[in-house]
Amino acid sequence: MPESNNPTLQSQYANQVDADLEHNTKEQERVRSEVAALQAQLEALEKDHELLVSMRAALGTTPAKKTRATRTAKAGPAAKTVVPRARRAKASSDNDKRSRKTAQPDTGAKAKKATPPLRELVVAVLAKHDEPRSAAEVTQELAQAHPERTLSVTVVRNALEASVAKNQSERTKQQKSVYYRVVKDGQQATQQPAAAPSTAGV
Repeated sequence: MPESNNPTLQSQYANQVDADLEHNTKEQERVRSEVAALQAQLEALEKDHELLVSMRAALGTTPAKKTRATRTAKAGPAAKTVVPRARRAKASSDNDKRSRKTAQPDTGAKAKKATPPLRELVVAVLAKHDEPRSAAEVTQELAQAHPERTLSVTVVRNALEASVAKNQSERTKQQKSVYYRVVKDGQQATQQPAAAPSTAGV
């Protein structure tokens, strides 16, 4: 090949390398934008998850256990067909022995880990004060007393409204603000007959 063709060949390689570099740079920018969008979506989902967990705690329900029980019930027939009878009998006897040995320690551990529902916590906060408290004030006091829990004014307000529905507290309105205070035992006796018609109509 003549030497005069070398500059042209080098120019072609240079153009190809430049094109590849430009394409690579654009791909990096595209991937970065997608990663940023996914990161923002992940953060939004994490915030929604925290809010839903707080709302579930306020309602005092445990849907996760029901879901696991449903899955176990669905997987039961398949598991019985796979495991031999002799092995199942031996495993069940071993499980019975283990459960008898560890029944008391497990019960104590569960009792220690159990936390009261949020509705009971807000009622306890209201009981400490003679004057009505706002949802924001109750939230602030709960956040100081229970820093391990994720709380928001909306979630605490829902718990306060639940306590009102249970006749554990009452709602008062001052100007444009809403306040709550605990219902004493004597007040419950006088308020329950009046609340009976409204609950019967629901």
